[in-house]
Amino acid sequence: DPLIINQNLVYIEQWTSNELNISTLSSPYRTIACSKDSWPAMTSNNHFLLIDQYPNLCLYDKQLTLLKEYPWEYDPIPDMCWSSTLNSFIIITGKNGVFLMNENLTSLECIQPIEKKQWLSCTCSDSTLFLTTNESGSNIFQFNLLSSFHFMKQWKSPQSCNYDELINNIAYNNETLALIIENRNNRIKRIKLRSSSTFDSLWSTTFNAAYGFAPWKNRVCVLKHNEWLVINQKNSHLLHVSKDGH
Repeated sequence: DPLIINQNLVYIEQWTSNELNISTLSSPYRTIACSKDSWPAMTSNNHFLLIDQYPNLCLYDKQLTLLKEYPWEYDPIPDMCWSSTLNSFIIITGKNGVFLMNENLTSLECIQPIEKKQWLSCTCSDSTLFLTTNESGSNIFQFNLLSSFHFMKQWKSPQSCNYDELINNIAYNNETLALIIENRNNRIKRIKLRSSSTFDSLWSTTFNAAYGFAPWKNRVCVLKHNEWLVINQKNSHLLHVSKDGH
């Protein structure tokens, strides 16, 4: 006899790859006034948002209520990221090295194994910290989070980027690295996706020059379904990039 399936017991979930439609975003429900003209570094975890509001680091909750301030006594912060493995914020500077700060801003520690360079951007996986340098032909450094920031690997130009290019920003997601790369001669920007383990190139997308990207003003962050959001502070543009780079 044929198998009879009760259709009332069958549920097929519809999956859509583009849950976010940036053209239909609602108005901001709250804003934070920044303390300086340049775009402040910021990062978040599941509970808090940390913003560099010079001369303080400011910790906010999900309702953007200020919870705590920590006086920052070192040079400017180009970038920060959150490590769930260490349960700490990682803060990079251009001259004073890389720092580790706990979630409630009560402990600040300089990470001694990482030498002082002109760092520009950072991101981390569950086991690895990636840092990029602020120079033409930017280098990418890899450190082990599980063994006291032991140096693992360095990618140099032209593997990291071309000699006349600069890596503005780096972000990790699902064994991939998204890089915002700027040509310092013609200011053309592109987002490039690489494997975080082999560093193989997966795809690259060049941005239209009409977007008018300015140096140091670009960020890339992770969306659901392995998609990306590129942010240009200068012109208030949001670019939604699919997992295939479109």
